[in-house]
Amino acid sequence: MTRRVLVTGAAGYIAALILPALRERYDLTLVDVRDTDRDGRPVPGVEVLDLLDDPQGRFDELCRGIDTIVHAGFRRPSAGPSYAAERINVDMAARVFQAAADSDVRRVVCTSTNQASKWYERPWKAKQIDRVDPFDYPRPDTFYGWAKVAYESLGFLYATGAQTRPVPNVQIRIVAPRPIRAADFADRPLADYLRDIAGWVSPRDLQQLYVRCIEAESIDDPFGVGFQIFYAVSDNARTFWSISNARRVVGYAPQDDSEVTYAGEIAEMLARG
Repeated sequence: MTRRVLVTGAAGYIAALILPALRERYDLTLVDVRDTDRDGRPVPGVEVLDLLDDPQGRFDELCRGIDTIVHAGFRRPSAGPSYAAERINVDMAARVFQAAADSDVRRVVCTSTNQASKWYERPWKAKQIDRVDPFDYPRPDTFYGWAKVAYESLGFLYATGAQTRPVPNVQIRIVAPRPIRAADFADRPLADYLRDIAGWVSPRDLQQLYVRCIEAESIDDPFGVGFQIFYAVSDNARTFWSISNARRVVGYAPQDDSEVTYAGEIAEMLARG
């Protein structure tokens, strides 16, 4: 039987990268606060719905019979970064987890970010550490990263089943899901460029990770809690974010390597020093 998957933030950037694979495999329900992408193009199948302004409980209705919720919804702050602006995104994640708990949703796959541990990039650039692991203590240095940590923690609470029925969930920390163009770093330190090269994830690898997180038989941690944090990066020769647990738990097998895809530009950047 075809899985039924609900995607929040379905008109957003990350959804645009993964929807081609999801459309091929699943019966999709798509929701967002708009039905066009950032360039104003219609996104087929999107129902306009505000998770935080839903007095009739439409989102709860849509969750009935859903196998997996892919939560990619995100409200970009209209002003400068602040606790209040990002709190909205924590509230939205809480809405998703509670709706999943109140229905028969089997799993939630959340779109998180490396910003949850972005502070570690400082000692990495200073050559004080070589790798950051999903099990390292989260250390955000932006309100955006803090919000992601907050709903990762909330996800663990729901996964334990201590307050509701258990809601197994995966937090996918995406690093650099975009083309890495050397020209964009012409006036920036080489370390900034190498950071993105190390964190690049290709569309097909990102699609694969989401699919494997949806379809894996189990996402239990060593203590039997259905909760995982995975970094979303390709099989890059220059590594910093560990994907060993994603390989082990859900069989993630990325096919692309930034060192190959951007070989010419990398050589030019390194020669520039």
